[in-house]
Amino acid sequence: MTTRFSFTRKLLCAALLASAATACAPDDPDTSTSDSEIIGGFPVRSAKLDAIGSLGYDMGDGTFFPFCTGTLITPNTVLTAEHCVNWLPDATPVRFLVGYDAYNPKQVIQASGFAWESSVDGGVIGNGSDVAVLHLAEPVAGVTPMPYAALDPSQIGRRFTGVGYGVQDVYGTAGTRKAGAMTFQALGGPVFGAVYGSFEDFLAEGVPHFFPEYDPSNPDDLAVLQEVYDYYQLIAGIESWFGNGHGDAQACNGDSGGPITALTAGKTTVYGVASWVLNNQPLCELGTAYASLEPISLDFIDYELNCPMIPREGTCDGLNTVVRCATPEEGGYHELRTDCSELGLICGIDDAGELGCIDDPCEGLPEGGSCDGTTVTRCTTPEEGPRRVVTMDCAELGMTCGLDEAGQSTCVDDGIPDCTHEVCEEGPALDTSCTSCSASVCEADPYCCDTYWDSICVGEVEQFCGATGESCPAAAVSADDISARMGR
Repeated sequence: MTTRFSFTRKLLCAALLASAATACAPDDPDTSTSDSEIIGGFPVRSAKLDAIGSLGYDMGDGTFFPFCTGTLITPNTVLTAEHCVNWLPDATPVRFLVGYDAYNPKQVIQASGFAWESSVDGGVIGNGSDVAVLHLAEPVAGVTPMPYAALDPSQIGRRFTGVGYGVQDVYGTAGTRKAGAMTFQALGGPVFGAVYGSFEDFLAEGVPHFFPEYDPSNPDDLAVLQEVYDYYQLIAGIESWFGNGHGDAQACNGDSGGPITALTAGKTTVYGVASWVLNNQPLCELGTAYASLEPISLDFIDYELNCPMIPREGTCDGLNTVVRCATPEEGGYHELRTDCSELGLICGIDDAGELGCIDDPCEGLPEGGSCDGTTVTRCTTPEEGPRRVVTMDCAELGMTCGLDEAGQSTCVDDGIPDCTHEVCEEGPALDTSCTSCSASVCEADPYCCDTYWDSICVGEVEQFCGATGESCPAAAVSADDISARMGR
C-alpha cells in the first residue's frame, strides 16, 4: 500500500489502461485497473485476515504470478473485480493463494470457474459494476470467510480500510498483504469532484496536474474543462471513491479486486472491491474507485452462491437434463433440475426460444446415423451446438457414405483406385492397382502412389517398367519436384 490506490493489471507484464473521451476534450487522464499493493499501508500477517488472498496465475513451473486480490466470502467462493477475470479464456490457470506472502502461500486452491456482474455497463473503464466471483474447486480449509454488506451513502466521510497485495513503493515492491485507512469521499458523481471537492478546486489543483496546456482564464478552455469535469462520472450508487484524505493510504497496481472494509458488529465486513484509479500521478496518490456492494452486485453474488456457474437463461446438462436457477419470485435463488427423458423428451430450445423439454429432432434416426447411397444423415454432436439433423452428400468430396472406426456414419474413401492419368503424365498419386507399371514404380518409389506422381515418377517408368516395354518421352525433371522430395 501507499497512501492511495491505483489499479494496473501487471499479469504477464501487460497493463490494462482504459479511458473515456468527448470529441472536444483534452487528452484524457489515464485510468488504470490495479493489481498491486497498498501504498502507505501496514503489513497484515495475522491469520485472521487470511480470507483476503491473492489471485495467482499458474506459470506451469510450480510458481504463481499474483495479479489481483480477492476475498473469501464462502469456503469456496472468492469475491474480486470483473476486470481481473473477464479477459481469461477459462479458470484453468488461476489459483487462490492463501496467506500473507503471495509468493510463499500457505494454501494454493484451484479455481473451477468465474462469473461477473454483466447487467450494468459503462463508467470510466466500461465495466459497469466491476464485481466478480471466483468459484474454487475445493473449500479453503481453516479460514473463516468474511461477511459483506451494502455500502451506505450515509457513511460518506467515514474512514474504511483497504487491503491488497499490490505495489507498495516506487521500487514496485509487491506480493505481500498490506492494509491502510481510506476516507469514503463519494458514491457516484463527478470523478474530479470526488478528488478535488469542487469544480473550482479542480481548476486550481487538477488542471495544472492533468491538463497543463489549458488555461481556465480562457473562456474557450474553461468550457472544455467544464465538459471534462461533467463527463467523467462515477456510476451513481455503484462506483464509490475512497482515499485522498488526510493520513489516507492508497491502493495501487495489483490491489484490484481487493476489499474496502469496516468493522461492523464486531466483524471486518467487505463493502466493495478495488476497481480503478487516475494514473496521472507519480505514485497512486489521488484516491481509488471501488465497485460498491449495492443491490445489483449483491443480487449477482446471491445468484452465484446459490446457482454457481448456471447461466441466467439456464442450460442443458447432457442430452436430457434441463437446469436453471429459480427466481426470487419462485422462492429465492436455488438450482432446479429436470430429467426430460422421463417425459420421452430431451433438453433444448423450443419454438418460442425458451429452454425446456422438447421433442428430439433426431428421433427415429439410428444412433450412429445412416447412409442413403452417398448421403450421410446423422445427428449433431454436443460440440456442434443445439441438437439437429444434418445431411451431407459425400460424392461432392469424391467419397461415399460408410462407417468410421467408431461405427458412426460418415464420408469415407470410396475404394475406387485413383487412375486419373497415364503413367507418362504428371498428376495426383496413382494407385498400385492401376497398372503393373504403376505397381512397379511405386514399389521402388512409394512417393509416387502416396503423395504425387511427379516428373521424377514419369522419369522412372522406363527404369522400372522397361521389361514390359513401357517408356515415356524424355522429360526434364522439375527442380520443384526435387525440392519436394528433399523436404518430405
